[in-house]
Amino acid sequence: MIDDLKGPAVFLASKASLAMIKAMAAPYTGIKFMPTGGINEKNMRDYLSYDRIACCGGSWMVKGDLIKSCAFDKIEDMTKEAVKVVKEIRG
Repeated sequence: MIDDLKGPAVFLASKASLAMIKAMAAPYTGIKFMPTGGINEKNMRDYLSYDRIACCGGSWMVKGDLIKSCAFDKIEDMTKEAVKVVKEIRG
């Protein structure tokens, strides 16, 4: 039965806004969400502040052009900043 659903549901954040995820989550209390595609350093905090979000995608930190240009210090800095935000929100 659909009310017994457990586990994460993955959504493209660019297609399913946080408001939409909250609306979908209302009747399905056992589901946590993992938004990807559209998550960035500007909206990550909003998504992670909602208790029904298990985690977020973070591909903005590892763009192909950064890898090609060997900008590993920038990737590391962005990743550290994302971890800092997660720790602020989730403890």
